[in-house]
Amino acid sequence: MPGEMRGGCEAGGGERCGIVLGETMEGEKRPAPSEGLFADGHLVLWTLCSVLLPVFITFWCSLQRSRRQLHRRDIFRKSKHGWRDTDLFSQPTYCCVCAQHILQGAFCDCCGLCVDEGCLKNADRRFQCKEIMLKNEGRALDAMPHHWIRGNVPLCSYCVVCKQQCGTQPKLCDYRCIWCQKTVHDECMKNSLRNEECDFGEFKNLIIPPSYLTSINQMRKDKKTDYALLASKLGKQWAPLIILANSRSGTNMGEGLLGEFRILLNPVQVFDVTKTPPIKALQLCTLLPCYSARVLVCGGDGTVGWVLDAIDEMKIKGQEEYIPQVAVLPLGTGNDLSNTLGWGTGYAGEIPVAQVLRNVMEADGIKLDRWKVQVTNKGYYHLRKPKEFTMNNYFSVGPDALMALNFHAHREKAPSLFSSRILNKAVYLFYGTKDCLVQECKDLNKKVEGLWREKKKEPGTSL
Repeated sequence: MPGEMRGGCEAGGGERCGIVLGETMEGEKRPAPSEGLFADGHLVLWTLCSVLLPVFITFWCSLQRSRRQLHRRDIFRKSKHGWRDTDLFSQPTYCCVCAQHILQGAFCDCCGLCVDEGCLKNADRRFQCKEIMLKNEGRALDAMPHHWIRGNVPLCSYCVVCKQQCGTQPKLCDYRCIWCQKTVHDECMKNSLRNEECDFGEFKNLIIPPSYLTSINQMRKDKKTDYALLASKLGKQWAPLIILANSRSGTNMGEGLLGEFRILLNPVQVFDVTKTPPIKALQLCTLLPCYSARVLVCGGDGTVGWVLDAIDEMKIKGQEEYIPQVAVLPLGTGNDLSNTLGWGTGYAGEIPVAQVLRNVMEADGIKLDRWKVQVTNKGYYHLRKPKEFTMNNYFSVGPDALMALNFHAHREKAPSLFSSRILNKAVYLFYGTKDCLVQECKDLNKKVEGLWREKKKEPGTSL
């Protein structure tokens, strides 16, 4: 019994020991309440940081980007340069200030200057853009020095001194004159070239020199209008070209063409008809010698008709001797008038702008008849005034004319939908397919013949 009692006690002691050990193990596994709350607080804090930190960084970057954009817009508005935002360049481009490769920056569509975003303000103060008019009124018409800009020269250009290709090194190198487009290597640039007079290069017969506009301004102050005597100093072949481009035509290709023409010509010669109506732009012709100006219309048939209507208004105002010859760069969808005049059915950038100017210089002039058509409504006892339209002497009758009419009516209702040439042709295809199924022009020849016979039977009518 005593032995049993000891064993039981020992066993009991063992149980007690086991109970105590169990309590000790549970105490090690379960943390204290304060320690658990502290760990949960850390978890919540790190969760909030992981969620809020990216949001804060995104918001801060967006705020900084907005500030930079406002700063650039302010510089663009006050600058004499024609700055344009861009982060896409067709070739490696280097900043004209820091000479580093540009990832995001701006370029001037008048002088071709390229700068990085951080150097924009410095470049705007440091570099001068193309001068529309010269500040020195005493300078002669043919005494204008080169205006050199370093770097980013065209890859197909050659040095005027050594006749070797320029712009081949992957860095900011070589010079280009923004007027005559001549290029020269860094090592070939001499003081004689810096002070040499610029002859305006290949397109000198199309460019209005800044000195000419300065002289015109002085003559108008003196109330003189003998522009022919002033123009005689520029040569007999001088026939300045005015660019009237529709920036909304040709999948908005007109906007890019405006910049390319400003680089090759005087920016004062280039107009966007969506901002400056043709009738105002053509007033530049009155500052040129009689019958000397030319106009290049970049747009569709509607834009060409708009410009021709403005020329008719010049006739009404008594400015017939200043009427220019008109060339066309077809950017529309149909381009029937352009094709009729020999300028092609469409332009999609397949030839450079310099070649377009050469084609204008070599083109021959032809005459185009324009008719005034009056439409009178019958049955209203002549209470309504007849409507007068201007019509070119080429027209079409039948399904193709119906497609063009439906396309025009649809575009007038929703012009914002017709910004793509591919979409425009798809709309033409839709109306053409619809006419094939509906056949609205069926037996059109019989209907026209019937109307002609009825009109012939009316007394006092001659056809």
